[in-house]
Amino acid sequence: MMELSSVVKSTASRVDRNTIDGIIKLARGVGMFATKWLGLLVGMALCCCTVAPAAEIEKIDLPGIDVPLISLRGPIEQGDGEKFSKLAEGLNRASVILKSPGGLVKEALQIGATIRMSGFSTMVAADQECFSACGLIWVSGVRRYMSDTSLIGFHAAYREENGEYRESGVANAEIGSYLTHLGLRIEAIRYFTTAGPNDFLLLTPERARVLGIETYKVDGGNITTPSANPTVDVYADRFVWYSLLQSRCAPFLQPDRAAVKRAHEAAFAEGNKLVGADKWIELWTPLLDEVNSDLAKKGALLLCIETEAHLRGQGQLTGVDGPSFSCAAAATSTELSLCRQPELWSKDRAMNSIYMWIRNNVEKSVRKRLLEVQRRWLRDRNDCGGDASCLNAVYDQRLNELRAIDLPS
Repeated sequence: MMELSSVVKSTASRVDRNTIDGIIKLARGVGMFATKWLGLLVGMALCCCTVAPAAEIEKIDLPGIDVPLISLRGPIEQGDGEKFSKLAEGLNRASVILKSPGGLVKEALQIGATIRMSGFSTMVAADQECFSACGLIWVSGVRRYMSDTSLIGFHAAYREENGEYRESGVANAEIGSYLTHLGLRIEAIRYFTTAGPNDFLLLTPERARVLGIETYKVDGGNITTPSANPTVDVYADRFVWYSLLQSRCAPFLQPDRAAVKRAHEAAFAEGNKLVGADKWIELWTPLLDEVNSDLAKKGALLLCIETEAHLRGQGQLTGVDGPSFSCAAAATSTELSLCRQPELWSKDRAMNSIYMWIRNNVEKSVRKRLLEVQRRWLRDRNDCGGDASCLNAVYDQRLNELRAIDLPS
């Protein structure tokens, strides 16, 4: 009989229906599972009501579920890293369901590295425990699932000497390096390694947002995605990009300034609310330095095109709601294609802004030569007809040639 006790309460008397529902939805990606398979899962779970004395790692294939489940239960001991790696061989994706009191850091980091490199998801179900080294495995998932009642706890790595527990500087350094490679910032790393060997700092979905750890919050059959509940790091990112959009990018893209201002203020307010004024300033200030560095490397024109695409890719309003002309008057196949392709709008606006600035501000003899080049480019663009890939290539080539231009505010 396959074991699924990592997705149920560790009592034989009852099974958390919300836990089962959440894992089914996780496995399938959408919707709820058929009733007969739900009954099968509950029956299988009831057969497994105790935590194993050592980690039990097994792959579970269920009919109708495309994503394999890997169950890891019990203490993480010597050899579990290799055991997990062998089990994961050949899997393009999987969901790893965790229930463990922790164990050996080295083995947990090996398991976590396999999970991250393989692109697996991780989950700690409602009311289930994942402590110490297990938490390091959970945070390695490319998608991390938890609920408000998931018990995910962290403390510093330690070793036992003469019956006493002492922190292991080497192990904590390895953990810090590992978490840095996962992309976590220093506050999260400190949170993971601060508590003493007999204590735990529990992670909640809200605390994860503050620490910059993206999670999928499971509530029965419902899942709240990171995009619907962003981390403070996302708000800091948006705040800085909207700052750029309002200033250096406005002459190129001619965005709806009122819309950009509202989005800019909203990002600031949400980030400030999550962490408080002092920490909020600490988060977004270094990002401004990165933007200034990118401006020096790429130039304002190309960085502004990237900025608009970045925000639009997050589903955010950018104030760029069409090309440089009115789509109501679009007549040619090229114009109609431009109106249908949002990724071309900022490029077309930038090209038009540059054209108008050259026409109105450059000395006559130089202006004539530049405008001739621009008209030849327009002919090349129109030769693309409605081919969006051709249009993107033509715009990108010309914008790269003009990258040194920086229009005044």
